Amino acid sequence: MRWVRLVVFGALFSLIVEGCGNREGRGGPASSTEKPIGYGATSGSAGGTETFGQGAGGSLNCSDEGTCGTETHAITFDAPNLYFVLDASASMLTEVPSKNGYNRYQVVRQAATSLVAKLGPLINAGVAVFPGPKQGCSAGSEVMPVAPGDPFSSGVVGPTQQAFINAMALTPAGGTPTAATLAALLPTLAKLKGRTVVLLLTDGGPNCNAFAVCGADDCMPVIEGACTPSEGCCGLGYPGGGPRLCVDREPTVAAIEAIHALGIDVYVIGVADLALYEGVLDDMAVAGGVPNAGATKYLEAKELGKLGEVFSVIAAKAIECTIAVTDPPADKGFTNVYFGCVSIPLDPKNGWGWSSDATITLHGNACEQLKSGSVQSLKIVTGCPTDTPN
Repeated sequence: MRWVRLVVFGALFSLIVEGCGNREGRGGPASSTEKPIGYGATSGSAGGTETFGQGAGGSLNCSDEGTCGTETHAITFDAPNLYFVLDASASMLTEVPSKNGYNRYQVVRQAATSLVAKLGPLINAGVAVFPGPKQGCSAGSEVMPVAPGDPFSSGVVGPTQQAFINAMALTPAGGTPTAATLAALLPTLAKLKGRTVVLLLTDGGPNCNAFAVCGADDCMPVIEGACTPSEGCCGLGYPGGGPRLCVDREPTVAAIEAIHALGIDVYVIGVADLALYEGVLDDMAVAGGVPNAGATKYLEAKELGKLGEVFSVIAAKAIECTIAVTDPPADKGFTNVYFGCVSIPLDPKNGWGWSSDATITLHGNACEQLKSGSVQSLKIVTGCPTDTPN
């Protein structure tokens, strides 16, 4: 660790509602358009609710007889903002033994990019890194504003994913000005519409406060065994040391509390063995409003190969399974929900149900499938008797 050393979710992705005049049992394949989730988004900034229109003509590309319909209705989904705040300090250059020469920052960047690609239009994504472009102890800043995730497409890198990759293309250097960075991001986060979650990733304790005053217990060189308590390494005027090497506990906790006061949860994720800084990271996690229930309050990802799993769990908690139908069908007894060409039964345990006249909610296994990113096309079709569990 070099002593000079949240993600966010909220617009809508489009789904497709289809209607059919044939109410005498199952009809033939529908002739209206099937589009992947996220197709046809109207212009506008990410965050909050957007309405998506229907695409042009086409076919459902379904070989089964379970889908029918010619009337298509727009529906909307409230996607959360996933806002990543990434530690790009010098210690993030540390090589990860199990990752073939990749350093910590590269592994974090890869895991975050994979999540954005996997979840596509289910989320919006933005990124900030610290320290800033002047490195050293300069406050970090946003490098990519929150943008809607790309439509699902096989093997194609969309504009949001590409911007996400480019925004994080940098070489780590400098210290860990966590408090100053979060304070600087507060106005940006406050302006976001819809639900937002911050993913704060770091490989060390916060520092870089030139006005900090600390004893040996909070002096990083002492904590890490590079200085004896009697040397006063974190005192004013100490060569190569000084107050910037103090653990910046109170200001960092206060900055996270200010973000959480906006209604934004902050997940604190440690991407190294951070037992030496467990106390301050636990305090940060509690301030973020979503402390871990395990041995540590912050989320441990010291096995970086499992970082993607940590991201997926956080994203699943943020994604909701409620879908608003802009033009709901008149006869709900002839309505079915499809994942691709597979019918999902009307089932309060593992299927779906009407939660209001113009809203459906996915339950159990169906909801989990959506949250995982494995559902790349969802249709609501009227015209055939509603499927129920056998």
